[in-house]
Amino acid sequence: MSIVIRRYIPWMIMVILTFITAMDTLVLQPTINNLAADIRKAQAIIGTFAAIISVTLLTRIHARRIQREPKRIESWVLLICLWVPLVWGLARYAFQGIKPSVEPSITQVFNAIVAPGDSTIYSILVFFIASAAYRAFRARSVEATVLLLAGIIAMLGNAPIGELIWPGFVPLKDWVNNVWVRAEARVIIISGLLATLALYVRMLLGYERGWMGRGE
Repeated sequence: MSIVIRRYIPWMIMVILTFITAMDTLVLQPTINNLAADIRKAQAIIGTFAAIISVTLLTRIHARRIQREPKRIESWVLLICLWVPLVWGLARYAFQGIKPSVEPSITQVFNAIVAPGDSTIYSILVFFIASAAYRAFRARSVEATVLLLAGIIAMLGNAPIGELIWPGFVPLKDWVNNVWVRAEARVIIISGLLATLALYVRMLLGYERGWMGRGE
């Protein structure tokens, strides 16, 4: 395959689409605005086909696992939970006009399986968080001491017993959240935006080609 097709044509398409999308937010020109709207529609269509491909690959992978080991319960559960709601929702929409988003049986399955599963996973994660907090909250250095103090203030400020011990824990916790935490969050957000912008610039200049799936 020619290097032009492998490298430069995808790069040129990405540059053109990025330019049109960026200009859509800066100028009010009907031609550019309509092109940007068409690009967003095409993006939604491409995303739909990407989801179809992902479902197909996932089904094929677990079907092969079941062929090799018929007792793989997790693969059976995944395929059943994937295809039964999908086929049922599409059938109800095709023959009765009921959208899957408002299908009562699918909603009941979600409320009966997915919602309790999420609660179970979060409950299990509590023990991992407690274990990590026990290892991290050790005053071995200045940074660890600051982390320990902030954690104690946050826990006592949120727990009812903290207000009984000292009423000042709640306003102190609010001050930490509004001053320290918010300032650190802004620094992290700004750093992430600058890093994303730098990555986009590298992609537009052709230095970053990892998004093509190749490292050359």
